[in-house]
Amino acid sequence: MRRTILLTGTRAPVALDLARRLWREDVRLIGADSCRFPIGRFSRALAAHYRIPSARWNRDRFLSTLREIIVKEAVDWLWPSCEEVFPVAFGQDHLPCRIFCPSFNVLEQLHHKLRFAEWSWEQGHEIVAPQSWEASDAPVGQDLIWKRKYSRFGAGIRRQQPLGDLVPWMAQKRIDGPEFSSWALCHDGEVKILTQYRCPVKAGGGAGCCFVPVRSEAVASFVRMVAGKLGYTGALAFDFIGPTPEGKIYVIECNPRMTSGLHVLAPAIPLTGILEGKPVSSEPTLRQAQLYFLTMLHGPAWADARADVIHDVRDPLPTWGQALSLAEFAGLALSHRIELHEATTWDLEWNGE
Repeated sequence: MRRTILLTGTRAPVALDLARRLWREDVRLIGADSCRFPIGRFSRALAAHYRIPSARWNRDRFLSTLREIIVKEAVDWLWPSCEEVFPVAFGQDHLPCRIFCPSFNVLEQLHHKLRFAEWSWEQGHEIVAPQSWEASDAPVGQDLIWKRKYSRFGAGIRRQQPLGDLVPWMAQKRIDGPEFSSWALCHDGEVKILTQYRCPVKAGGGAGCCFVPVRSEAVASFVRMVAGKLGYTGALAFDFIGPTPEGKIYVIECNPRMTSGLHVLAPAIPLTGILEGKPVSSEPTLRQAQLYFLTMLHGPAWADARADVIHDVRDPLPTWGQALSLAEFAGLALSHRIELHEATTWDLEWNGE
């Protein structure tokens, strides 16, 4: 029987990539987002697309609308791709389908940067977070960075202590070294798919737009350890720094959701079996990928249209639809006086509300 999956957060390029992969596996896909023009809306991979209330500003209506869509479309699985995973996990007992994400408490433990750092120290693995403190307890005379406990895309990192209320902030020992990331799909604590990659080009120094595969066995071991100890089901991603001159790798933060790590996964690797816990290679074939237009803007030397995640001759409309999507985010940024990258998550991000 053909499976129906509801994908939320279709504004994200990773949701578009995921939709196309599942479509090639003969999955019937329904999309949903609170944006008017999310890039996934333009994809022929989706049988239908719904505009839904904001997950951040109207959680009850968000959940009740999802429930209506699930019933109407006879949805088998709900797969959240962005930070709407938090209200989805919070209300999952009231959603009449299977959901590909962990419990709310596990998500919160991993997403809160200070709690995750403290948890990592307790696990006894060779990879841990750098020394971290509540902002108000930060030691004097150390080389520190300051970051919000809830944040994303490397936004808001400071070299100086922030002014005003320090409660939302944490301090962390500064670590120098190359940065890279991992992304995994897990089922009941077992890592089914794992990718590792670096981003040689970033948009505004934050979100990556060019993705090059890398490999570290220590990182693979760390991801397996986290997934196993938490009995994790869903997407699980981490950012790392290292190796340092001393040969150490540090985990900087966890992103318990879909990330750009999907883009470096070879297109032929099947994903639907993971939902049922079926065996899949945890060390699959990887490739270089990029968001071509952003790479052209921020690192033209790396730009290669053949590696573009967005453009697909079998599904061409998202290539042109990204202009409408960008215009919507630009308008949101102007109206709320926020940065463009903040506008992309403004109505669905989770900051511990």
